[in-house]
Amino acid sequence: MSADQEGWSFATARVPAQFGAAVQRRQPGVQHAWGGEETLCGLTEDRVELYLHLFDHEDDSACPTCRHRAAVAPTRPCGQERLHERVLTAVAGPMRDELLDALRRGAEIKLWINGPAALLAKHHARLDRIVEGAPPLVAALAVDGPIGLARVEFGPWLFIVVMPDHGPPLIARAAAGR
Repeated sequence: MSADQEGWSFATARVPAQFGAAVQRRQPGVQHAWGGEETLCGLTEDRVELYLHLFDHEDDSACPTCRHRAAVAPTRPCGQERLHERVLTAVAGPMRDELLDALRRGAEIKLWINGPAALLAKHHARLDRIVEGAPPLVAALAVDGPIGLARVEFGPWLFIVVMPDHGPPLIARAAAGR
């Protein structure tokens, strides 16, 4: 369900749980769901090879127990809900409140990335388009190290959120679509 449809909410936008893929060394034709400590059917790490793709419970090679447990696993918050929780810790103000409202209404997250602050500032922050909130945001991007950055589009605005490792997120506003 997209943000422009009536009834959009964090609850309706939850996403299925995801698990890594694993294959038991003695039974390479069967794929298992990796839950972090063991597969959903109980195989430990010393008995499986972990793969760099997600477990697909609809795949014919899926372990029946893992398939069932993955299908009934609790859902996860959508991106809007996860970003909303982060933005709640930002300094209170009208721009924060507008962004929180936009996220509750399903605003599109155009980008959410973590990486070296200098590269994010140069390639993803859209600093030249900011119309409000630039100085603190630019200062937050002037660190030597990793940082999080999200761009959220809602109506005529593009909200830019910088999430430092330590401290609250900073929010700026740019005109969307320019």
